[in-house]
Amino acid sequence: MGKNLIKLIIGIIAFLAITGGATMGLLQLNPALFTEVGEPSSAYDCDDDTLAMYRHFEELGIESTPVVGNLEMTGEAYLQSNHVWLLVGSGKNKIAYDWGTPRLDRQHYEGYTISLDYLLYVVQQDLKSPDLLPIAENQ
Repeated sequence: MGKNLIKLIIGIIAFLAITGGATMGLLQLNPALFTEVGEPSSAYDCDDDTLAMYRHFEELGIESTPVVGNLEMTGEAYLQSNHVWLLVGSGKNKIAYDWGTPRLDRQHYEGYTISLDYLLYVVQQDLKSPDLLPIAENQ
């Protein structure tokens, strides 16, 4: 019984060492993987968040593309768009980011790409008239 207990303890220590190392590795990558963004409010919404994430990834040399769509429906028309997020390059793939975190659900991979210039325009329009939703305007 003593040998089994020792093996169990060694197994637990090995497990903790491996998971602790993996956790520490993720914490070291945290600034690249999880961008710090503001809290949603009437003054800071999804277009501000997307622009902040875009600039974060741009500083890291990672290509990203703003996307508009409607996360509450599949196959939405452009004018039904009510939200904006990023598709971030990851090798040959793209990972959707919304509010600073990766999103793996299918809905974040549907939508319409927009240019950085249009995203900047939308952010500026928010400053002028926060009640308008320029995302749904024609480009």
